Amino acid sequence: MQGTYTRAGVKGLEANPPFNPIDPGEKNPLSVSNREDGLGPYPRIFGQGGNVLRGGQQRVERRLGIVFPEDRKLPWRPDEDAKRRQFLLEMNPAKDLKHVELNSRCALPGLFEGEDGNNPYTILQPPGKVVIVYDYNHTSREIDLNRREHFGKNIRLFMGDSLGHWEGSTLVVDTTNFNGHVAYSREIPYLSEDLHTIERFTMVDENTIEYEVTIDDPKLFTGPWKVAGSFSRVAQGVESLEFACAEGSQTLQNIFGLPPATR
Repeated sequence: MQGTYTRAGVKGLEANPPFNPIDPGEKNPLSVSNREDGLGPYPRIFGQGGNVLRGGQQRVERRLGIVFPEDRKLPWRPDEDAKRRQFLLEMNPAKDLKHVELNSRCALPGLFEGEDGNNPYTILQPPGKVVIVYDYNHTSREIDLNRREHFGKNIRLFMGDSLGHWEGSTLVVDTTNFNGHVAYSREIPYLSEDLHTIERFTMVDENTIEYEVTIDDPKLFTGPWKVAGSFSRVAQGVESLEFACAEGSQTLQNIFGLPPATR
């Protein structure tokens, strides 16, 4: 499994009427085209998501993105969904720092806020561990293959506490202890401290890892949902490069204006 890969399919979009974030035609208040002020966190065409099929030699084509529930209508708790939708409306223009997307703040990405199709991931396999090095925001994630008990609940991390074991050619990773400051995507801009994920990394050929993650956050959702993606080994000679984000960033100044001392 060790090597450098690009990722696809992990950040599929949900379909959750009546305010469907991927359909600006349903009088969706999250769409730019239906805001009186012309603003909103979604453009007129945001992409369908969740219906891409990928296949290969001797492999069955599979759907990527949100694959359970099959209709991609996530099992939001109604009050939490209402809070989320109001939060999205306040992201553009951002009313305060917490309404600025994590990647615009150069925050650590959590499990999902890396890049699909662009920045690569390097997987290392030192004894007793699997380490995933993100090109995105020079982040790394350590999966412990020997420890069987999670950290105490007082320890909270952006990347969570990941424990792994092998089931044949599949690496199964159980992650808890998130800090409540991570996101899944633009349309799901935050997840809670109760987030619990189970990931399955299956090496299906020498260049491809099929990926599946079950997301369970009982504070926000009434049940778990599942996402499928893939990792593809990069061409020989491709390297991870230094990722500069906070260095020289003008994002927050552009959103909120320069500090008084520099105006």
